[in-house]
Amino acid sequence: MTKLPKFKVYTVDFKLRQFRIVDLKNSKIKFIDFDSKEGKTILNEFRTQYEK
Repeated sequence: MTKLPKFKVYTVDFKLRQFRIVDLKNSKIKFIDFDSKEGKTILNEFRTQYEK
């Protein structure tokens, strides 16, 4: 099994083009597509941080 990279509180899945937030306390996972408004914002932050 391969570990997915993390960015801030998000797990990043490049294959499915998603960010995920796992809430272990409530047993929930939030999926954020790269193409969504929120996903684009996070993706820009991710790129900015790793292009330095």
